[in-house]
Amino acid sequence: MALKPRINLKGYLIGNGATDADYDLNSFVPFAHGMGLISTDLFEDVSAACHGTFWGKVNDVCQENIDRNRWELKDLNTYNILAPCYHHPEVQETAFVNSSLPSSFRKLGETERPFPVRKRTAGLSWPLGLPVSSGHVTLWPELGGRSLPCMSDELATIWLDDEDVRAAIHAKPKSLIGSWELNTSRIDYTHDIGSMVEYHKKFTAMGYRVLIYSGDHDLCIPFTGTEAWVRSLGYRVVNSWRPWRFGGQVAGYDVLPFFSTTVHLSP
Repeated sequence: MALKPRINLKGYLIGNGATDADYDLNSFVPFAHGMGLISTDLFEDVSAACHGTFWGKVNDVCQENIDRNRWELKDLNTYNILAPCYHHPEVQETAFVNSSLPSSFRKLGETERPFPVRKRTAGLSWPLGLPVSSGHVTLWPELGGRSLPCMSDELATIWLDDEDVRAAIHAKPKSLIGSWELNTSRIDYTHDIGSMVEYHKKFTAMGYRVLIYSGDHDLCIPFTGTEAWVRSLGYRVVNSWRPWRFGGQVAGYDVLPFFSTTVHLSP
């Protein structure tokens, strides 16, 4: 066996990949403004205070404006800004009590088909302001129960707590390790790699083909940040952006090596 066995790799795909803190986290505010999620006044305030750097060690005025930005977006589904955000009933009730909106506005969007209620508040989204860097990975449960309560884990919990399912996937029974959790603190993760941009430069220079695709309504890893680091690789544009169609309708726009899909976090 060789000391460095080679994988017969022909190419790879990246979907909404968290790649580089500077590109990913600094795209959050411009994306929110471009999608109409924050006002131009707020965008101009945070831009003037932060000078294009919206994460990490920033000055106090910049941080205050970043916090204002996050507050405006706190109830959005970060993976699909057009999709419902699943809340606990008590969270929703508190929000209504504290709201200054008239009751007629609070009823907008009401439906007789209630959304599933999450049993826990462990969010999937990476905690804002915590970049991908070396060392221990901080998860939502470690932040005092802070979460992005927009994801429903009801059906997944029922399925993964079924003893027949556990036996089929060789998981220990619930009596030994407890119920399945969407984002558990019982597993310790560590990062050993920071930015992945240099790896992509190396792989593409070696001739590997890559398809990089993003959901255009994904606020977690905005496509604008992905497009920026792809541009930093330095390759010339062979084909300009062009529409691709499904059922005779424009379904998105693509250009290799970057590909944008609609609407949400891409699978």
